[in-house]
Amino acid sequence: MNFEEITERRLNDHADRIRALEIKDATQNAKIDSLCEKLEELSKSIGDLMDFMKSILWKALGGMGALLVIFLGFFIWYVQQLGR
Repeated sequence: MNFEEITERRLNDHADRIRALEIKDATQNAKIDSLCEKLEELSKSIGDLMDFMKSILWKALGGMGALLVIFLGFFIWYVQQLGR
């Protein structure tokens, strides 16, 4: 084998390796894009859940505040009725 044949074989080998790396890179890019889309959907779902929980929290606090006012009013009324 002469120098040109050896060089040609090496170049072909490098071209095959580069082609294989490009194919692998393309599949990894597709997987990363899919993963990013799933993470985006998950973060949107978590955001929606947090908004829902905030609305539930404020409703619960409002209900507890109303119950506290009712019990306080009942207690004041009851203490006033003890004196009669």
